[in-house]
Order: sequence, then structure tokens, then C-alpha cells
Amino acid sequence: MTPESYRSYRELPPVAGITLVPEAMRIGLSIEDCVGRLKRHHWAFRRLHRIFVDRLTAEPIYELKMGFSLHAHYCVEHAAAWRRRVAEMREPPLGLDVVPHAALEAFFEEILGALDTESLVLGLYGHAVPALGEALRRHMAVTNKLVDHPSFRICRFALIEVEEMLEYGTRCIAQLVTAEKRAELAPWSELLAQLLRQAGGLDGAAPREAGPTTWACTRRSSSMTRSSRPHQSRS
Repeated sequence: MTPESYRSYRELPPVAGITLVPEAMRIGLSIEDCVGRLKRHHWAFRRLHRIFVDRLTAEPIYELKMGFSLHAHYCVEHAAAWRRRVAEMREPPLGLDVVPHAALEAFFEEILGALDTESLVLGLYGHAVPALGEALRRHMAVTNKLVDHPSFRICRFALIEVEEMLEYGTRCIAQLVTAEKRAELAPWSELLAQLLRQAGGLDGAAPREAGPTTWACTRRSSSMTRSSRPHQSRS
């Protein structure tokens, strides 16, 4: 009998309904690759949480304050879930405070230091949240759904609220960011996209583009470096 020819009793769902037998026998992510992605998911949720919290009090628009507050809560809960999952797969120290890639750190620092509400909203909901959703969907697609089912479930649950965040943010961008503002922010948007490419995507799974180890701000004040901008993250 081969996996393809296997038939369950009276065609009942096999493998607890998780997947089909051939899929359950497929080689998925290695443990190292899986843990590497889990750490990036955890780190991205933590960084998003910090941006939402750090920019909350200074944000003048009350509706955004409410949105940032809710999304910060989502992020910290999901970060805790990823930490528990990594702890199940690795012995301490877990290395969850280690920056996965310098370009990824620069990506989130750029968003944290956004110069105004429009650029902050565009950076969060036009770049960071979509990248996170893509990383979670990619993990679900390539991992073995049976062997790595705990990670698959966390991705699935997290994706529900990430997509909710994205829907909210897309509406905010449409209402707040004009065509003229998008054109003004185009160099900065390209910088964010470039940083993600240099990091291999948020999850590190894509081919990595060569780039520098330090970056300067390319927005309205092109001479303003990351170290001199407001809202600079403190390490």
C-alpha cells in the first residue's frame, strides 16, 4: 500500500482531518528553518507592538489611537504565543531578543520614526502588516501540517487578526494618504521595500538582496539620519 492508495474506513477524514496522508508524509521545514521563521514572527509582532505603543500618545487622531491600542494588544498576545512555541522546540537561551537581520531592524526603525501620521499609517499598514501576513501564509503553505501542526495553528489564528488589522489599515490609508502624499513618500516606500528584500522578506525565506549595513532617511529631510529623527527607539 502506498500513501496515494490509502483509503480510510468508510472515507472518514484521515489524520484527524488535518490533512491527507500523502501531504502528512511530505517533507516540510527542517526544525532549524521552522524555528528561524518562528523567531522572526515573534520579533515582528514585538516590534509592531512597540511602534503602536510608542506612537500612541503623540498621535492626534483619536480613531487611530483606538486602532493602535487594539492592534498593540493583538501583537503582544501573538508574540507570547510564538515565544511559547519556540520554547517547546528549543532549550534556553531562546535568542528571541537577537535582531534577525540588520535590514529588518532598519525597516521597523524607519516606520517607528515616521515623520507624520500619513507616513506612519502607510508604513504600518502598507508595508509591515502585509509583510507579516505574507510570512504567516507562507509558513502555513510550506510546513508539514501534521508534524508542525502547533505552528500551523498559531499562524492560522494570528492571521485572522493580522487580516483584520490590514483591512482597518487599508481603509485608513485610503482616507488619509492622498495621491500627492503617496508621490512624496514614494522614495521612502521604495526604501522600506528594499530593506525587506535585503532581509529576505519578513520571514527570511526569500532570496536576499545585497545592500549596505547602515541606512539614511530618504524622506522630506534627506539629510536627516536615523539617529537624529524623533521617536527613535531606545535599546
